[in-house]
This record gives sequence, structure tokens and C-alpha cells, in this order.
Amino acid sequence: LGAADCRLGACIHRKRRITQITEVRKHWENDPLLEGGFVDLMKYDAKQDTLIPTPDLINGESEVLKAIAANVKDFAGNWDALWQNIELRARMRETQVHWADQLKDPQILEAPFTLLCKDMFHLCSDKVLAEVGHMDPKRIWFLWEDWLKRTLKKRGMS
Repeated sequence: LGAADCRLGACIHRKRRITQITEVRKHWENDPLLEGGFVDLMKYDAKQDTLIPTPDLINGESEVLKAIAANVKDFAGNWDALWQNIELRARMRETQVHWADQLKDPQILEAPFTLLCKDMFHLCSDKVLAEVGHMDPKRIWFLWEDWLKRTLKKRGMS
């Protein structure tokens, strides 16, 4: 992980940013730079103020993610399914941040609620898998988002 303190504009406030995520590979002999020992998976885009996936990540060139996927039946040999799952998990986290900001409630981002969100994601995934026989990100999202809204309403958070 690359990180930097970035001075934004002419203001005196400092904001920390991750500037890149690089995969370190094991298979090189003498010089990892010349032998492909480092592969950038995400890079910081200052205009968008966000990390952007590189073509290597989007096209499934991450050895670490491929190794993890090989052990999960629904993702083994199916980079598109794995990538959709990664994007779905990112969308869930973005939604948590959105509601925490919207409701001015940082508890939505704390570990107990985040773990509850993650557990519910797995329950929704299992339900969709049992119903349709594969991971359907749109259906999983629908179930998870519906649960989140009901849960926030019950807790008096929305």
C-alpha cells in the first residue's frame, strides 16, 4: 500500500490518501522491478479523489485474488463472477458510508454494525445461491439493501 499526506488546494488541512495498491509477487530471481515482481492493482486519481482499478486488476491479473478464488466454488475459473462480488462488497461499504453521513451516525461504520452487515451479506448470498443456483449480484444487492433500510428504520436510524 502506498500512502501520502496530500495538501489539497490552498487550504491548510491535510488529508491522508492511499495512493496505490501493489501486489508483490513471489516468482522473481534477481530484480522484482524487471521481472514483474510488483503489479499495481489500484492507483490514486487526484481529479476523482479515489482509487481506480488498473487494467491488471480488472482483467484478472492478480495472483492473490486468483488463488483465493480457486478455493471458492462459485469463483474458481470465473474472474467475472469474482469481480462482480468485489464490486458488490464495495457498493455495500459505500452504502454504509452514505447512511453514516446522511444520518450523522458514525456507529453505522463501527465494527459491530459492519460485522452485522457482512453476516447479512453472506445470508443473502446463501439465499440467492439456494434459489437460483448461482451468485446473482443484483438479487443479493436487492435483499441486502432491503435488510439494511429495514434495520436502520427499526433502530431509529432513518
